[in-house]
Amino acid sequence: MKSPYSKILIAAAICVCIAFTIQSCTKVATLLNFDLSMQTASVNISIPVVTDLTGVFSVEPSTAGYNVDSFIRASTNNQLGAANITSVKLSSVLLALRNATDNSNFQNFESCYASFYSNTNSTPYSTSVTGNPDVYATTLSLPADTATELKTYIGDEFTYRIAGQLREPTNIPLNCTVTFTFSVKVQG
Repeated sequence: MKSPYSKILIAAAICVCIAFTIQSCTKVATLLNFDLSMQTASVNISIPVVTDLTGVFSVEPSTAGYNVDSFIRASTNNQLGAANITSVKLSSVLLALRNATDNSNFQNFESCYASFYSNTNSTPYSTSVTGNPDVYATTLSLPADTATELKTYIGDEFTYRIAGQLREPTNIPLNCTVTFTFSVKVQG
């Protein structure tokens, strides 16, 4: 026959095990680290026909929403969210023309600039290429400064703009897709 103390001992042992399990789960969550590649929404920008070769042209900005918290939750099996971001760095900036021709493509561009800002940081962050090669191209990769911390730009709305100077005029409006990709570090 079991004594009444054995039931109390078993209940106490179960409580201790539960307490250690909860504490261990909390410790494991704080050890979670993820390096994620995040591509905010690609935007389509129309570059009008440009015939003036003396100045810099600028295209109206384009804004797109992106749910960073949902992206992180989906990438970490719902274990972490935007509040767990420790670092954001630029990985790449790619411009792609969807309707380039032999006479209107990135070969026409002497230089090109792309910038973005967000609803959390309204100071435009820019990257550029000068001395762009004089060869036919439908894509243009702008240099990415992978050392600059961009965590303050993480919001849920991003605005993109492109500008440049031409070496040859274009003869059609160019449909350009702008894609910024970021390296995001999150930690529990």
